[in-house]
Amino acid sequence: MGLLSWVKESKASRCIHAVLQSQKAAGEGVAAARGLKEFGSERCVPILCEALARGELPLRVEAAHALAAIYARHPDKQVLGALNGAILHERQPRQARQAAVEGLVDIVDVRHAGSLIELLKSQRTPTPLRAAALRGLKKLGYHEVLERLVESVLFGKRQDPKGEIRRWAVNELIALDDRDKLTKIHEIAHGRRKLRYRAFSDETGGPAQLVFLMAQIDPKAAMRLLSAMADDTNPAIRNAALRALDNIKAEA
Repeated sequence: MGLLSWVKESKASRCIHAVLQSQKAAGEGVAAARGLKEFGSERCVPILCEALARGELPLRVEAAHALAAIYARHPDKQVLGALNGAILHERQPRQARQAAVEGLVDIVDVRHAGSLIELLKSQRTPTPLRAAALRGLKKLGYHEVLERLVESVLFGKRQDPKGEIRRWAVNELIALDDRDKLTKIHEIAHGRRKLRYRAFSDETGGPAQLVFLMAQIDPKAAMRLLSAMADDTNPAIRNAALRALDNIKAEA
C-alpha cells in the first residue's frame, strides 16, 4: 500500500468511527465506506464490520459492499464471518442482509453458500431476501435450486398461512430454466430424489401436492407424466393425477 492510500484509508476509518459515535453526519460515513471499497485493506476490516453491525442502514449497506471488495484484494476470514452473520441475523434490516448476500456471492464459490441455503430453508425469510438468495445460488452454479424451491412449496403452512412463500416458489419454478424440472419433481414424488433437509410429511400434502405442482408449472408438458401417474400404485399419487388431468382438460 502506498503512503497516499494509507493516509486515505486511515482518514476514512476515523470518519466511520466518528459516525458510529454520532460525532459526524451519517452521509460522511457512507462516503468513507464507499472510498474504502476502492482502496481499503485488511486494516479497515474491523471498523467496517462494526459499521455493518450497528450503523445506519445506508452505512450498513455500503459497509457490506466494501467488505466484499476488500476481501477480493485481501482475503480475511473475518469478512466472511461478518457477511454470513449479517445474512442470517434476522434483526438486520432486510436491505443490509441483501447487500451482504450480494457481497458474499461476489467473493465465494458454491461450497461457501450455506447461509444462502439457510435463507431459503427458513420460513421467516422475507420474499425479497429469499429472491436475492436464489439469484446468488444460481450465479454460483448451485445444483439443487429446484429441490430448494420444491421444499419451499411443501413446507411452512403454519408459518406461511397466506401462502406467500408458496406462490413465490411456484412462480420461480415456472420460470426456472430446466427442461427436466417436471421429471425431477416426478422423481421427488416417488422418493427417487431426496430433499436435502427432510422428507415430506403427511401434513404437507406429500406426493399429491407435488402432482398438482407439476400440473401448475406446465400443464401441457405435464400431461404425459400425469397419464402414467394415473395408474400409480400409490393411491395419493393416482387420485391426484386423475384430478389434475381432469382440471387440465376442463381448462383447455
